[in-house]
Amino acid sequence: MLTIICLTLISAATILFFTRRGLRYLRYFQQEEYNGERFKDWLLEKRTFDTKGTQVALIATVTTKFGTGGRMEDCLVICVMAAATLVFLGFKEEDPRKVGKIKLNMTDRATAIYNLALALYSIFTILIISATYALGAGDSIYIYWLVVVGLIQSSPIWIVIANAILWPNELKKQQAFLQEAKDILAEYQPYTIGITGSYGKTSTKSILGSILESIEPTFWTPGSINTEMGITRQIRENLKPQQEIAIIEMGAYQIGSIAKLCRFTPPNAGLVTAVGVMHLERFGGAENIYQAKCELAQAVPADGILVCNGDNDGARKMAGEYPKATTLLYGLEPEIGHLDCWMSDINASMDGTTFIIHWQGKEYPGFTKLLGVPMLSNLVGSFTMACALGKDPDYVIAAIYNLEPANSRLNLRKNGDGFILDDSYNSNPIGFASALEVLEVLEGGRKILMTPGMVELGDIQAAENRQVALKAASICDLAIVVGDTNKEALKAGLIEGGLAPDKLMEFPNRDLALAYLTSPEHRQAKDLILIENDLPDLYEAISKF
Repeated sequence: MLTIICLTLISAATILFFTRRGLRYLRYFQQEEYNGERFKDWLLEKRTFDTKGTQVALIATVTTKFGTGGRMEDCLVICVMAAATLVFLGFKEEDPRKVGKIKLNMTDRATAIYNLALALYSIFTILIISATYALGAGDSIYIYWLVVVGLIQSSPIWIVIANAILWPNELKKQQAFLQEAKDILAEYQPYTIGITGSYGKTSTKSILGSILESIEPTFWTPGSINTEMGITRQIRENLKPQQEIAIIEMGAYQIGSIAKLCRFTPPNAGLVTAVGVMHLERFGGAENIYQAKCELAQAVPADGILVCNGDNDGARKMAGEYPKATTLLYGLEPEIGHLDCWMSDINASMDGTTFIIHWQGKEYPGFTKLLGVPMLSNLVGSFTMACALGKDPDYVIAAIYNLEPANSRLNLRKNGDGFILDDSYNSNPIGFASALEVLEVLEGGRKILMTPGMVELGDIQAAENRQVALKAASICDLAIVVGDTNKEALKAGLIEGGLAPDKLMEFPNRDLALAYLTSPEHRQAKDLILIENDLPDLYEAISKF
């Protein structure tokens, strides 16, 4: 009887521990877009194996084996204590639905995965402990606690298994939603502009959407939504018949992704912001990135419009390989080659940027609150596309004046008597360098860099982070490295660039770094703080399991 009570306690505690541990793993699985292979790679790279529950089970194993003399009464006491500790540790952990940079979003899909994983884990736990008993473990309670070690370590596997079981039904639902969105597009028939690029596509979409919306009803996907199902949902819920223009951001992590989106939302026009090294690790090579981005240019019809960034070698090459009835190059550097539209006389200040845009033989002086070369490039690209669509250039310039900087995309905000230059949305080598240049020209006190560095750059990641850190060392009075992902490369570049070691600090996460910088005892008069990139929980130093 006492053995059965012990086994019941062990099973119940193991299952209850999973109720929280499963949620924590599901959060990261969701951030990996429910991709089992990438989730597995993350588990192995970050070594996010359980330690807390395993330690409890191992201690219970040892004490029931060597500390009871085989007395079941003593085993029961140990089981009660170990089970209570296991449950306590589980529920003492953070709730991923409430904490973290990217909280666990319990969508219908996430809820279904979690519920099925919990059910499978519970059934398997009961079965494996029952089988252990049936196979002759009997009163040897320590054997059951050894089994618990394996059960706890298997926690993330059940999340993946549940997702795999549910995938056929999920696919059916997605196909139904996709068809509904296609029917809406066929009925409304908006003039569709596809936007892609290794970087800058989200900002360009927002700028172009805001410009065109001031002239006529325009649809564009919010934020960085650029996947098939994200776009599907926006079309189903938000596209209106009166919106005659639809701007679709097209993201890709492999060859064929953009072609698939183009079949879904056939573009009448395309805008390519850049072909660079972002997501190099996923693509496997620069040529693959180029081929993937070309899919938009290939999908634009011969009588359509193709607008490409002439400052970028890949985008310029694309314009030459896939010319349309209207093919236009834009940029900030007319000296490197022909541009149909370009910007000159750029002057940045704390208030924003003044400039002159050159278009069809005329000059258009303007002002924007946007800062930095990448954002100005996105602005010129949007101006070019709007004018190619027949919009009045003077009206477009006026619309640009009223643009508000997007959150976390090199926007300046007050911080006491100083400023924070927030460029935390993401980062790439060109954008990072440009943000440092903006920091350099702004007037203020200490110039401070806070960054976790850049990711998804494959084999060149360490070199690129080291290189940009060299530049930062010549500009910044203080540098704060966040997390472990790029720590060594950033530190090496900063020190090599001449930053004094006592002006280099490290923090395990963003929140601790910000708390330090913004606290009254550490803040100095008119500090200028550049926050360059903010890695998701997948990359930043994470709490132990």
